[in-house]
Amino acid sequence: MYIRQLSALLCLACCLSLSSGWAQKPQKILGIAKENKPLSFYEEQSTLWCEILEADAKNAEAWHYYYKAQRSILQLQNPAWPNDKATFYGQLAKILDRAQSSIGNTFEYHYLRGLNSEGADAIKSLQQAYTIDPDRPEVYGWLFTHHVPLFDEAQCRELAEKMLARDAYSNANLKWNYNALQTVEPNGIFIAIGDMDAIPKWVLQYGAQIRPDVLVVSKWFMASDDNYREKILAQIGMDALSKTAKAFANTSEYADYLVVQLLQNGKRPAYISSGTPREFFRETGLADRMYLVGNALKYAAQPFDNTSVLRENVEEKYYLEHLELNFQHHSEDQKVQTQMHLTYLPCLAHLRKYYREAGESVQETHYDRLIQQIEAASGREKEVLSWFAD
Repeated sequence: MYIRQLSALLCLACCLSLSSGWAQKPQKILGIAKENKPLSFYEEQSTLWCEILEADAKNAEAWHYYYKAQRSILQLQNPAWPNDKATFYGQLAKILDRAQSSIGNTFEYHYLRGLNSEGADAIKSLQQAYTIDPDRPEVYGWLFTHHVPLFDEAQCRELAEKMLARDAYSNANLKWNYNALQTVEPNGIFIAIGDMDAIPKWVLQYGAQIRPDVLVVSKWFMASDDNYREKILAQIGMDALSKTAKAFANTSEYADYLVVQLLQNGKRPAYISSGTPREFFRETGLADRMYLVGNALKYAAQPFDNTSVLRENVEEKYYLEHLELNFQHHSEDQKVQTQMHLTYLPCLAHLRKYYREAGESVQETHYDRLIQQIEAASGREKEVLSWFAD
């Protein structure tokens, strides 16, 4: 029977011991960019969704999350996968080849085909999925990030409004990104180091007209898209760069080089997430020119009083009430609590110290309480604060 052959092929790589301690039931897989799960979770989920496919090969949901689990496994096993996407997608293509005869005309099939390809092929598949069911939010982000580097304002606005309406991102995530945007001076640039500090900012800008004057730049788009890179350089008043991607061993090294160039040579005030490891600035010789001004760092060639700027940002511009009381429950809460909220710790610790030295115990206690609440949710306070230790 076809289903038995399918079962053998699917389960060969995923029939592992289910002794990880996770509840043995299939769960929706968001992927490593939106959730913080160990490899064992995805291995177990891969097996569980595989078992469902054994019973029903036409279960589109099972194909969807089996693929997502396998994709997450490969990403965790090989963090350098973006440097060899052809091999990465080739490994996963076998799943989709098998799925085609069972779910080939479904939203899920075209969506997964889009995830497992690049360029025009990816957009074609994702657009097919969107046409089948424009109310399914899974494709919004992918289509959105296709239109963003093209500076296609109409399409970006349409998709961003849909993403906000469907709660694609949590309240805490959006407020974290809102706060970062508010940190930036008028007409400044914010260099994003990942999806979670890039896409939600664009969504806020296009979907809610929040700080559209800020140029949010993805270092990964810069490294991989020549046209996007040229447009960004033109917007920040930079000439062509002296080095190309060929001068670097991989995309990651080239992206880091571009970050340094934008910080040092752009003609607009430049900022980057405070979650950027301090080692990066030490290795690139920028440590003495990066100033903490909230949940972001500002590049400055000349010293300035960053404490006063930090106080203004946190106390007059930021939304932080959700750190103390948040009624929303969202699928990405764990990711936000264990990673994004940690980037508040350096500025909160800075303000706690400031008020302690000023003898203002009420304010000191306030910031101490916020720090403790973030620490309780993440358990990583010492690690993050060490990034900014003198």
